[in-house]
Amino acid sequence: MTMDPHDPLSIKPLNIELLQNAWIRLVEVSIEKDFSVYPLLYGIASDQLLYAAAPSHICIVPVHRYGNIVIDGLLYPLHPDTVHIIRSGQRVELNAPPGGKQFLYLFHFEIWIRGEHAPASNFAILGPEVASVSSSIVQLMTLCKKVADHWGTGDPADRFASQAGFQDILHLIFRKSSPSEAMLDQAHEYIKHHYRNEITIEQLAESAGMNRYSFMRAFKERFGQSVMGYLAEVRTNQAKRLMEEGYSLQHVADETGYKDALYFSSQFKKHVGFSPKIYQANRQSKVAAYSWPNIDHLLALQIIPFAAPIDHFWTQHYRNKYRFDVKVVLSHDYDFNREALMRARPDRIVALAELVPDEEKEKLLQIAPVLFLPWFEENWRDHLRLTAQFLNREREGENWLAQYDDKVQAVREKVPDFFRRGTLLILNVSPKGIRIWGERAGTVLYDDLQFNCAKGVEQIKYTQYMESFDAEPLTAFEADMLLVNVMKDRQSQMGWERLQQSQAWQGLKAVQNHRVYCISRNVRTGDPIVDYTAYQQNLLLHELDMLFREL
Repeated sequence: MTMDPHDPLSIKPLNIELLQNAWIRLVEVSIEKDFSVYPLLYGIASDQLLYAAAPSHICIVPVHRYGNIVIDGLLYPLHPDTVHIIRSGQRVELNAPPGGKQFLYLFHFEIWIRGEHAPASNFAILGPEVASVSSSIVQLMTLCKKVADHWGTGDPADRFASQAGFQDILHLIFRKSSPSEAMLDQAHEYIKHHYRNEITIEQLAESAGMNRYSFMRAFKERFGQSVMGYLAEVRTNQAKRLMEEGYSLQHVADETGYKDALYFSSQFKKHVGFSPKIYQANRQSKVAAYSWPNIDHLLALQIIPFAAPIDHFWTQHYRNKYRFDVKVVLSHDYDFNREALMRARPDRIVALAELVPDEEKEKLLQIAPVLFLPWFEENWRDHLRLTAQFLNREREGENWLAQYDDKVQAVREKVPDFFRRGTLLILNVSPKGIRIWGERAGTVLYDDLQFNCAKGVEQIKYTQYMESFDAEPLTAFEADMLLVNVMKDRQSQMGWERLQQSQAWQGLKAVQNHRVYCISRNVRTGDPIVDYTAYQQNLLLHELDMLFREL
């Protein structure tokens, strides 16, 4: 396999020809700083709406590594080495955990194409929504401050200087910082357009001028997923498109690079979680998941929602597998959601009763039948059964629960004796601090696997929140073992490091006896209240199975 630079299928994301005929003009400069989030439910925060519909194209440059930006429902971390390009009309939201600061430069601009008499709506010239400028952070920050300062004077000469400075910012965005970066982008594009072909890591690495392991590491660092994981995602999404158009599985297999229908079906099930036939059958009905936990119960019933919120509560695990299927993106704004659902006309809507005000419930019921799931009155098994009953999937729900119980029994047999005899405390480390899991949150361990909870845990129904990384309050639980889930963001990781170095932590009985165990869950929030779903319980059980295999 060779990647011909003249091959139109392997061009870089930036449209060079359009760029040569374009004039990009700065029209406004603004600053957003110290944005906050609004409490929504039991310590979970909703987003701050920046634009319901962006008034122009906007280049957003963050100064600090803190918080997230949500563009049309898709979340991106805010880093100083990443620039975000917003299309006119896109919905833009911001969110961040408390305790940090952020400063955003917002450069509003318009695009003129040679020969045109009005600003262009064609956005292809700018390439992707996210651009990396990792090798030029200091230069970028200097330019941003210069552009903003000159623009703020209002003087025509200064604003002329701002226009020139903005062109320099665009140059940093457009250019490639190194040949290897350009080759990685080219490999990424090649996979996107040549997924029908046999593609190997060795061939891609050779074309990029890198050895196999360097290429694999660099690709994942740049794009957030492995080479073969991205290839599987591209092939799976194309397969979904073809199945939506009614093609046979053999035709789909031929068109997506698989040798036969049987092998395609096995790979599809591995990536999506269920077979192509079940996928096709369940896509006949349009189900909307109004709230994040509802998505998980639908997935347990082998249903991917037609409409759902896709934001900071979706990890890469969810995005790679299911983003293609969510045709209608919901938010945390009642009016926005209602209008979106009225246009989409779903067959059913599932929601959490505690998240929707009574007035809004009445409005939703005018769109489609709605299940308002009583989140705190019932356990996760009943949540699944109620959802299954509402969607006429009772058999699927009971089958799922039976399979889950079989897994529980299999995991129990692998539990070491010291786990059975001792007492357990479960912690979650997040940017906000430490959460101690109560009995409901730790139901997989305390109820299903029948572990003994540490002293005092029985008095915590959901979670107990500690607004710091101080281990001193943990002493009172006298736990023989600690099970710790550390969120992957930078603040959580730094807090975990500080916690482990503290004298109070090192004095805990479980720490001194080397009985601290970490798990890496595919959770959305790190909050076991929101992650209290059938799908998440199954993921946790899988993590525990892996842990006990190693002990």
